Amino acid sequence: MMDLSAYRDIFIEELNDQLERMDQSLLALELSPSVELIQTLFRAAHTIKGSASTMDFRELSDLTHEVEFALEWVREKKPEMTSELIDTLFRSLDAMKVLRDQYIRGEAYADFREVVREIKALIQTPAVVGKIKAPQLQSAESIMAQVAIVSGKQLLSIQIVLEQTCMMKAARYHILRQRIEDICGTVVATSLMESQPGAENEDHHYGQFIIIVATSKDQQQLKAELSADSDIHMLEIGPYMLESNEVAATSAPLELTSETERTTPNVTMPVSEEKVKAAQPTVRVNVERLDHLMNLVGELLIDQTSLADLSGSGARKEPSALMQNIGGVSDHMGRVIKELQEGVMKTRMLPIDQLFTRFPRLVRDLSQRLGKDLELVIQGGETELDRMIIEELSDPLIHLIRNSADHGIESAEIRAEHGKPSKGRITLTSFHEENHVVIRFSDDGKGIDGEKIKASALDKGIISEEQAARLTTQESVHLIFEPGFSTASSVSDVSGRGVGMDIVRSQIGRLNGIIDIDTEVGVGTTFTIRLPLTLAIIKGLLVKVSGRVLILPMYNVAEIVRISPEDIQMIQGQQAILNHGRIVPFHRLCDKLNYSRSDRNSKTIPLVIVRSVDKIAAYAVDEIIGNQEVVIKTLGTYLGAMNHLSGATILGNGRVALILDASYLVSH
Repeated sequence: MMDLSAYRDIFIEELNDQLERMDQSLLALELSPSVELIQTLFRAAHTIKGSASTMDFRELSDLTHEVEFALEWVREKKPEMTSELIDTLFRSLDAMKVLRDQYIRGEAYADFREVVREIKALIQTPAVVGKIKAPQLQSAESIMAQVAIVSGKQLLSIQIVLEQTCMMKAARYHILRQRIEDICGTVVATSLMESQPGAENEDHHYGQFIIIVATSKDQQQLKAELSADSDIHMLEIGPYMLESNEVAATSAPLELTSETERTTPNVTMPVSEEKVKAAQPTVRVNVERLDHLMNLVGELLIDQTSLADLSGSGARKEPSALMQNIGGVSDHMGRVIKELQEGVMKTRMLPIDQLFTRFPRLVRDLSQRLGKDLELVIQGGETELDRMIIEELSDPLIHLIRNSADHGIESAEIRAEHGKPSKGRITLTSFHEENHVVIRFSDDGKGIDGEKIKASALDKGIISEEQAARLTTQESVHLIFEPGFSTASSVSDVSGRGVGMDIVRSQIGRLNGIIDIDTEVGVGTTFTIRLPLTLAIIKGLLVKVSGRVLILPMYNVAEIVRISPEDIQMIQGQQAILNHGRIVPFHRLCDKLNYSRSDRNSKTIPLVIVRSVDKIAAYAVDEIIGNQEVVIKTLGTYLGAMNHLSGATILGNGRVALILDASYLVSH
């Protein structure tokens, strides 16, 4: 027996893709019903059923079979897309996701019989004479079917139930079969009703049957030609899809098909569409391989920096033709490595739409649970971002959406009183800005009242009265990021301002990102998140402190200035400087890191102003060396908790330089 464990990861990836496709198609179907969306859902369900069956995942295969049956009913009967129908399909999809998660974790499978009962009660299928199964094509029949598909024909399943009063069902079956063959040209296979205990004769076998044909006839045209027969009680015609094992078992002898057509389970798709797909091939690559490749590019970058330093120092000492040639090789190598680095980084990039498309379903469920009419608008989904950052960004955005739906957007009655449309709007936008990706999350709700925030923080002891007196309204708004802060009057199962906003800030900070708030009472709130494109290679500012070279990420550096010692002031017992009219806390980086101070003869002090999230601080250093791209190397766990460091890198001279965690330094 074949060992299926080797295909498990591939199956899970494909399953996730198909479930995501069904989720998005169902959301679109609810807004605008169309035959194309139903066909997409049917195709995805059929693919899942086939692959689950191949992997011996019977629970998912059986459930998906019921979903597929319901979608076939929707496609044929074209019922009104009621909320009950959509909700039932969503519950079926959720049950499929539960089974997937249990399969991944190796847990016992949930009982989904209640979902199946809901599906069957909803579609109200007509009674049939007896049990019947679609024919399982044999090898020769599969070859016949695939040749017909390649020649431009489609496979149709014709299911016929004869009237109970039909006296000679066997004869009628043969007459109808010959008639269908005359109309369509090719009968691929047939299936009769199973034997029933106690039947008086064998004629009942022919009371219900399925005939698979390969034809260029239209379904409606074929139905019109057959439905006039008075002995037919029920006639159903629909596409017949080959099972994946039927295609795989017979694909080798078929020289007429292309490579794509030989390996695609769903061969009923038109050939032209297959050619379009084949023109844009993709390859699944294990993430660990990409990470390893990025590490190797990082090593090359370090070696190239070392070569450039050696070439430069050699040219200064001995400006010969040999050194000039070495310098030229170094420059060319640098350009090639730069292109290689950009290429590898692009392979790690994913459209942020892969994250954004998870949220329409969340907003739909929140809308139903909260009794609010909510709309999610997504813009800029094509913006690309490192896949690691995309995964880490999911939870913060979910927190923002839940808080906005629960507390930010008012009820329809209150919105009407203020002249707003009843439907609340949440907008997610992303775009590139220099070397960053900006994600803007906004709603048209009631906004955040800074004075109420300040009063609540004061009441909870988060700030003192003295601190409250110094805070402006805009600064008070940022108190929502403080741990334990909440203005919610009651605990909600959806959200609570404070049960997640501090997590949002900390997770954005861990991604070396910055989050800001712009709000207006009665108008709405906008959260702006700025993130680096990737976490693997960053542009860093090299500074010297107590004889050591340290690196600060450039996306945390707000400004580099020089001040005189007289510019340092004492404000409430803490050193600070005045920068563009704003009081900024002042620290010596050597003191912050417990290094000894260096003797300085200069009359000015180099200063790096560092920003993280909503906080800012100024750090005095001994020397500003410059900026360069550096490869982040993790420090490992054997050093213990090193919260002020985010990693290390190897400089061109081969020495190790520590990369400081600016967000931790500023917030502590």
